[in-house]
Amino acid sequence: MQARRKYLNYTTAWGVSLSPVARAGWSAFLIHECGYQAALEDWNHEGVDSPFWRFYHNPKPGCHLLYQGQEIPLEPETCVLIPANTIFDCCGPVPACHCWLHFTVTRLAGTVPEGPVVLPMDETLRVLIQAVLHTHAQPANEARDQRLHHQSAALLHCAFAQMDLPPVPTVPDRLLDVLALIQKAPHSELSNPFLADRAGMSLERFIRAFRQHTGQTPAAYVTATRLRLAGEALVLTDKTIDQIAIENGFPNRHYFTRLFTRHQGCGPAEFRARQHRKRGR
Repeated sequence: MQARRKYLNYTTAWGVSLSPVARAGWSAFLIHECGYQAALEDWNHEGVDSPFWRFYHNPKPGCHLLYQGQEIPLEPETCVLIPANTIFDCCGPVPACHCWLHFTVTRLAGTVPEGPVVLPMDETLRVLIQAVLHTHAQPANEARDQRLHHQSAALLHCAFAQMDLPPVPTVPDRLLDVLALIQKAPHSELSNPFLADRAGMSLERFIRAFRQHTGQTPAAYVTATRLRLAGEALVLTDKTIDQIAIENGFPNRHYFTRLFTRHQGCGPAEFRARQHRKRGR
């Protein structure tokens, strides 16, 4: 009987180890919505601003985005990635044949682009988009939705692979644990001393290392994460503003509203109303 060989090493001499990329902080996409409409009427919306990223592709020409005075055509031979909190106009002089993804990058390593990024359509993107459109045409059921999720994730990975993002240094495991905690439990006690203890580091060393690897102080990062998660909850759930404030680590609605208004330029209630009018665009 032939002996079974055990392969205990997770890398070989022939493959490319992707552990450094994973340890640098790249994470999966949280996809909120995948949509396709062959002819959206009145696709004209000024000042679109949302707390999540968007991926746009129009299989038929005629519509465009307007960003800081620059017209960005939505054409069959291009795709557009729009970072979170980018303000732009949707311009639809004709019915929009429009495919879109709304998603969150839970922690993007490196610098986030400023403004929409236009990507040329290559064969891989074309095949993946066609797969998404084909699946949209299937009867709605759980299996269809699961297939859409996997295809959408593959599409986003392909799109991000085209972006010219600089390499980033590996984040130590102890800091990755802290970042994961902030993301998963924003309502927790996340003071500098607590996080430093969680990382097993002195307070001074922790603050210095955190700033080195994230570009922010721990307190600024915690606040920004709480505000981002609260913004997503305002758009994607029917929870009350009081609930959202408490669940994301703000002591009360008044304090949350003050910080949110300073960050977004409008209060939570107005932000939610604006976004509900623009869902699906």
